[in-house]
Amino acid sequence: MKNNWLFTFLLSLFLVSSNETSIAQNTDFKLSDYKNPDYVYQKLDLNFDLNNNLTINKASSNSKTWNVSLNSGAGAAYALFKNSEKTQVELNSVLQAGLGSGWHGYSQNASQNDNNSKWLSYIQDFSISGLKRFYNVQQQFFEVNGSIGSFYNGSSNQNKSITSDGQIFENTNRQKLQNYELTLGLLAGSGRIEQVQDARMAMYLLEDLEKLNRISRKASNEDILALSRIITQLKYKRFFDYRLRKIAEITAIDSFLKTNGISGQADATYFTSLNDNWNYANNPERYSGHRIFAGLETSYYFAKYSRNYTYTDTIFPDEINRQKNAGLYLIAGYKYEKPVSLRWQNSASIKAGLGLRQAITTNDSEGIELSPDDFTRGFPSVNLSAEYGFGYYPNSRTWLTLNWWLLSGWDKEKRGTSKDDSEDFQSSFYVFTGPQFHAYYYLSEKLRLSLNANGEFRFDRQKYNYPVLEGNPDKSTISWWNHNIDAALTYSLF
Repeated sequence: MKNNWLFTFLLSLFLVSSNETSIAQNTDFKLSDYKNPDYVYQKLDLNFDLNNNLTINKASSNSKTWNVSLNSGAGAAYALFKNSEKTQVELNSVLQAGLGSGWHGYSQNASQNDNNSKWLSYIQDFSISGLKRFYNVQQQFFEVNGSIGSFYNGSSNQNKSITSDGQIFENTNRQKLQNYELTLGLLAGSGRIEQVQDARMAMYLLEDLEKLNRISRKASNEDILALSRIITQLKYKRFFDYRLRKIAEITAIDSFLKTNGISGQADATYFTSLNDNWNYANNPERYSGHRIFAGLETSYYFAKYSRNYTYTDTIFPDEINRQKNAGLYLIAGYKYEKPVSLRWQNSASIKAGLGLRQAITTNDSEGIELSPDDFTRGFPSVNLSAEYGFGYYPNSRTWLTLNWWLLSGWDKEKRGTSKDDSEDFQSSFYVFTGPQFHAYYYLSEKLRLSLNANGEFRFDRQKYNYPVLEGNPDKSTISWWNHNIDAALTYSLF
């Protein structure tokens, strides 16, 4: 039934959209013809949250339970995109922090049992990632990319219990978790991929004016390119007043159409069409171009966990665990984006890596005999990822995408107390693959339908090189299939 329903939905979508006329039928303009002008786009979002709770339960047996929690958080997200003939720059940074505290209590008068506890926690998460590509006139490039991330979580819990005979038990638990991650990539390649949804908006805008008989002449390819560049420049122009921004944007588009003799009767229908396309015809993003690359990627990860625990008069040794991971890979890949037409998109990518990784875990608990370092190395490590898909965009509000993805690899793992005495431990081969489908169908201004369907096949085979217990296999194979489908129908009352 689900498959029949999905097929019926897709067929209906195709039939409805196929009846529409298109300006693409009257011009040889292609989205891939559009090249973005220089622009710089910045965005900063701030968020604040507050979550508090108070619960008191009192039973007829004279028992009482209460819970109080106070939680607050704040964060900021910054994004920068820069495009020019010689460079492409992307930068994203996120900072989140939160503080929480709470109290919990229980008392029962009949047995004179009392239990009180309180806790306090603090979380901080920071990450920054970015890349910069340097291009020459032959569209060859050198890329530097990287990321830095840190996470901290500290908490303390205190609990006090009084039994019916007057005994008092107290315990305190304090723990901290902090980790840091660093990645760096150096790539060289050829080709360039750029966003072209602004050209898509220009074509839809002109198409709708033609349908409404509000156009005085056909737009040429040069007109579409010029209008697309104006749209890009307007999008990335900074305004702090949304109302003034919209006035400036629609005025600039109207001025271009009038100056070039394209617009017809400028009435309410004309301006409503401009406003409608400006609001809706720019999503989702469309891309054009290809890029082939090769280079090095390296990563480093460090985590530290510490715990201090006391119970009544007993103080337990501090527990400290550290983990270090490092990896170095030689990679190569290819990415392809083709806007086949105004309404169809084709995408493909493949990336392969060969390298090694290693991890060292240490236990520095006080008062406990130190365990030897558990040295683990995966060498060699080979991985392959790929994706192929297409998108269908019948109008400015409706689209669907279908992709098939693949992740596969082979790892050989060694273990020992040092690099010199590490021995083969196990090897593994894995394959993850499946389809991903997404559809957004604009039925009317008030009614919209969205559909997501994902499938995943997993295959994992491991061979154990260490001595296994007698009667147990020296290899294992696991395979399974998982899929989910969810749909949502949204109706806006007003």
